[in-house]
Amino acid sequence: MIKSNFLKLIATGLAMLLFAGAFYELGIWQWHRAQETSRQGKAVPSEVPIALTTIDTAGKNIYTAAVNRIVTFQGHYVKNYVAPTQSVPGIGYRDLSVGLFLISQNRAILVVRGLNDGSLKPTTQQLSIEGRLYPRQQEDHGLDSATTLGRLDPALVAGAGYNLFDGYVVAIKEVDQSGQSISGNRVPAQVLMQSISGFYWQHISYVVIWWFMGLLVLAAPFISKRNAKIHAIADKIEA
Repeated sequence: MIKSNFLKLIATGLAMLLFAGAFYELGIWQWHRAQETSRQGKAVPSEVPIALTTIDTAGKNIYTAAVNRIVTFQGHYVKNYVAPTQSVPGIGYRDLSVGLFLISQNRAILVVRGLNDGSLKPTTQQLSIEGRLYPRQQEDHGLDSATTLGRLDPALVAGAGYNLFDGYVVAIKEVDQSGQSISGNRVPAQVLMQSISGFYWQHISYVVIWWFMGLLVLAAPFISKRNAKIHAIADKIEA
């Protein structure tokens, strides 16, 4: 009987340590996630232009390391759209001129050329583009049609038959084959600041929760003993 109780005590103790250790490791994991999130939010992307095809791949989700990078590519526009009521830093809500740009090997990407105010004329000539790469938009800013895009999202032009890059590029400059820059009213290609604050504190809250659960597991026997003593005293009083 004594041996059985001793083995039961050992098994209970090991189970408690196992659960407490698991909760501790879960807390550590969330702590590391919080630190990684914080570092990602503080990372400053390189401003050195790099070829789009070296950091991203058509037909796949945009690579995290590619977001906010200045990219270059060559080709020509195959279709033009208007993206209505887009928020433009320092200007407000304006309609934007957007083109579907064919690069090579049937690969294409959406390019925000600038403001849709007539300053940028549609063109099909060969161009070299330099601009900043952004992830696709998730919220609609207007209605979709054959000539308008409710949001800057390649999914809206997926029926065009091209192998599309995820996300879109805000053009900083367009240069023709003669080396002449195409002038027009561009929009600021600012670094997209990731909203990581909420995610950071969410991870920290999980750290607190997991470690609190671990402490509860370790404290359970003491709480149980204390409750047993209280009940014993209460029984004596009632007797």
